[in-house]
Amino acid sequence: MTRILLASHSPTLTTGYGRVVRMLCQELRKNHHDVVVLGLGYDGRPHDLPVNILPVSSDFTAGISQALSTRSFDVLLTVGDPWMFPGVPDLLRSSTPRILWCAYFPVDGFPLPGEWKRWIARVDVPVVFSAFAQRVVFEGTGISPAVVYHGVDRTVFKPTDVTSAKQRVGVTGKFVVGCVAANQARKNLPALVKAFARFAQGKPDVILYLHTPLLGNWDIGELVERFGVEPQTRLTVGLDPLCGVPDETLVTIYNSFDVFVLPTMAEGFGLPLVEARACGVPVLATDYSACPELLPDPWQRLKVKDLLILSRNVEQALVDEDDLTGKLNTLYHDSPMRSVLRAAGFDARTLCEWSHTTRLLLDLIDRAAGA
Repeated sequence: MTRILLASHSPTLTTGYGRVVRMLCQELRKNHHDVVVLGLGYDGRPHDLPVNILPVSSDFTAGISQALSTRSFDVLLTVGDPWMFPGVPDLLRSSTPRILWCAYFPVDGFPLPGEWKRWIARVDVPVVFSAFAQRVVFEGTGISPAVVYHGVDRTVFKPTDVTSAKQRVGVTGKFVVGCVAANQARKNLPALVKAFARFAQGKPDVILYLHTPLLGNWDIGELVERFGVEPQTRLTVGLDPLCGVPDETLVTIYNSFDVFVLPTMAEGFGLPLVEARACGVPVLATDYSACPELLPDPWQRLKVKDLLILSRNVEQALVDEDDLTGKLNTLYHDSPMRSVLRAAGFDARTLCEWSHTTRLLLDLIDRAAGA
């Protein structure tokens, strides 16, 4: 039995990292490993997960140090961006006894920041979410990390009756353009609103459904009013980004969509892309970072209009809104095309099971431990 300290968001949260950790820790327990989660955002409430969760502030270095001082672990598994764990290399260099560090992390832009190059060089088992990240890391460091895709629970995320889903969400008889995304700058939601506004002209039967908080980087109410689509926009009422909604509700939301759109500037992976696909929903997303790896048909990849240099001097993409508008029109008028993309959504190459994801990570850890 391997003793694993898993540091990331709390598995009780509905963030992307929260879901990843929740699924990983359950699979690790199924494989008879001893797992303790150091969970950012955990408030101490009782839970039904098969692991012990320790609360941690935003300072993961201090939390990891405290955990290591109270009990012995064989492996530290960090799940998250390098900037979340800046002090780990120095901490582990001085830790006794020696602990193996597996860092499972995203890269969502180019080039690799200098501070991340030094961080990656000190990881025992570097693992990335995408082949895009692997290329960026190799070009910046000469290190080729393993690629392990996230999984999707296809016993949960699966097609349901579309008519019933639309009725439950309140969009009966409508063609629904949907998005599940955080209300943050990287998701570029205004691009979707602007493209939808052009697409919706003369189409009273179309709806934009945004599963995102009303307030965040943008005030969604003001945004859709500005582009004249407030009457044709629906949001998940009272959505808390940390509490989210039950998986069953999220599955219903996905199944109410006729097309899922992610106009993102960059993704480390893009869990909603594989969740929507598993539900049989046609997907469109920006042709940048990890997104194209998750979309089997190149037609689903939205053109990039330009690249911007953002924080840490990393390039990220601006989606071509004209291409998005055109493809929405195509899907609206072409039911056979929608059927083709629904069928393509079940491509097993990019819809891994969480058991497979976990097995790959454990194999990498075992090989490193035996080296």
